[in-house]
Amino acid sequence: MSTTLSNKLTSTRLSSLQRCPRLHFYRYELGLSRTRSAAPLRFGAAFHAGLESRNRGSDELVATTCALAGYEIVPAWCEPVEWAVERETLRSLFGGHLWRYGVGADNLEIVAVELSFDVPLRNPDTGGISKTFTLGGKMDGIVRLHDGRLAVLEYKTAGEDIAPDSDYWRRLRCDGQISLYVLAARMLGFDVATVVYDVTRKPTIRLRQNETPEAFGERLLADIGERPDYYYQRREVPRLEDELVAYQAELWQQAQHLMELRRRAGKLADPANAHFRNVSKMTCGTCEFAELCLGGVRVDPACPPAGFQVLETVHPELVESATEGV
Repeated sequence: MSTTLSNKLTSTRLSSLQRCPRLHFYRYELGLSRTRSAAPLRFGAAFHAGLESRNRGSDELVATTCALAGYEIVPAWCEPVEWAVERETLRSLFGGHLWRYGVGADNLEIVAVELSFDVPLRNPDTGGISKTFTLGGKMDGIVRLHDGRLAVLEYKTAGEDIAPDSDYWRRLRCDGQISLYVLAARMLGFDVATVVYDVTRKPTIRLRQNETPEAFGERLLADIGERPDYYYQRREVPRLEDELVAYQAELWQQAQHLMELRRRAGKLADPANAHFRNVSKMTCGTCEFAELCLGGVRVDPACPPAGFQVLETVHPELVESATEGV
């Protein structure tokens, strides 16, 4: 299976390019991916699916069923108890979110849900439109705040501390996705003033010896009721106009960098060698392509290595009704 070279720049793609150009080459230029999705991606996609259903008007039962739909059958490759614990974790965290932000618990008015965009990339100096790249993505929603302002709504699940004074929120001050979504929302006609970040923290408690997954889920739900702020935080992350101008310049720089990588790759027998590797414990330890890259494996997209596949589209998250594989 082959994939068509994509010229759509998403925040996830740009993050991979910044993290390691070789990683970006495997994932977005060749379209390579692990055959199975990683648990964090699977979990986050399921959580988002339930919230999308709820924001489209479904009741709690239907939304919960939607979130858990991918967990009905245990895959052959997965350990059944681990799968059941992940399912019950999702059930409890999702139910806790509906309780925490239920009717009357907040003042957000849903204006748009799952808003996809494909907008021009502009040269910040001349205003000219790129002939090669566009900016793409999908916002979880647009909401109206209690004071009448419009905001981008973004849902996240995280495995780290999300307390108001944590590093998580400090990093978001410079997060490119937030700037991209504000720019895109405005180009789509929504005069957004800020971004509302809705973050759910995954539990640190674990399954006890001789405890069933269902009992674990009940214990987690009780813990959520006792300390909801530990698990859920919803805060505004604004963007100043000069920050948006600076980000547009960064976007153009990254696009030019990618063009140069492609030009160099076209001159080499192995195109991968045009993309330098950012080798470190932090980058390689969680990279799905580490065994290929560090092992010096030359990848032929026409015959991907065992355990890998070539995606039909390098942006499956943007395909309507697409879900993460389980």
